[in-house]
Amino acid sequence: MVEVIVAIAILVIGIVGVLQFFPPSLRASSEAALRGHAALLAQRKMEEIRRDDNQSFDLINSIRTLEEPTEPIPFPEDDRLVYQFHSRSLLADDEMSGNVEDMPGTPRVIVRYNTQYRTSGDILVELRFDSPPVP
Repeated sequence: MVEVIVAIAILVIGIVGVLQFFPPSLRASSEAALRGHAALLAQRKMEEIRRDDNQSFDLINSIRTLEEPTEPIPFPEDDRLVYQFHSRSLLADDEMSGNVEDMPGTPRVIVRYNTQYRTSGDILVELRFDSPPVP
């Protein structure tokens, strides 16, 4: 009888140990899926701007000159995420990065968490527009 109780106790300890790995892996999987969804929405928003822009690239050039990010706008498809436009990277330090794409004047769309969903409002995706010629 003692052997059975010891065997059951060892089994329960093993099962509890394994079950502790499930919540973090589920959270990481959910986070990865949301990042992928955010990248897709950012690409769609960029294509929307390109589609609606004129031959003089007025929309993209107006993003290129923004001094501050636009107000966050929730995506109709997923209100957990918001998008903004800006002329500089919010992820890279302009002065420290030698990368020309991180310099001001590069139009980009930024997708972050909606602060109503996650108060940190962390940036998930930052995509640069291909730089069209400035007319």
